[in-house]
Amino acid sequence: MRTDVPVKDSIPVPTASVAAPSSPSPAKARPETTVCSVDLYGDSIMHGGYKGNLRLAEPPAATLKRLRPRYAVQDFSLNGETATLRAKTFGSEPRTGRFVVIEHGINDTMQRLPLEVSLRSMIETVRREGREPILTGLSRQPVSIPGRTAANQSIRRLASDLRVPFADWDAVRFTPQEMEDVLHPSKPYSDRLVKSIVEVLDRLAPECV
Repeated sequence: MRTDVPVKDSIPVPTASVAAPSSPSPAKARPETTVCSVDLYGDSIMHGGYKGNLRLAEPPAATLKRLRPRYAVQDFSLNGETATLRAKTFGSEPRTGRFVVIEHGINDTMQRLPLEVSLRSMIETVRREGREPILTGLSRQPVSIPGRTAANQSIRRLASDLRVPFADWDAVRFTPQEMEDVLHPSKPYSDRLVKSIVEVLDRLAPECV
């Protein structure tokens, strides 16, 4: 694993190794292995961070694992990260997930960075690896963020154009009282965002429910 790429809060599920029979019977087909695994990429909202150095007691990765115990969940999210920055190293990073959730966007928007170009690059990398990308769109905030609506529409359009499964975070129920600060969801709102990802995973891999 590259030492210059930060990896946060991996939540692996160990798999038991099963010894193959010494003389497999040609009459029996080897059963297919169901792969229930997901890698999470994003900023502090995916990481469960808020107010600089605080974090939800059960961050999104742990919530997803609780809701769908069969999944191996790897959390690669980082506070303050942009898609623009992550895309630079994304192609050389090791991944194991069958699904790769990409939540980036709000930080790129606030910094006026080329979000769509970066997301497209990450999606192409995920697919080259034989994995399934999932986009989330942007969560909501109680304050107006210049460019947010246009950025969310851009992510939605990208998902449609590239046929990427989309967890529509903009459509998730939200109240201003369910925030830890002006950008970051409190636990109830964060849980609903995670559940929208779970709904997409359930549709794509019902065998993992």
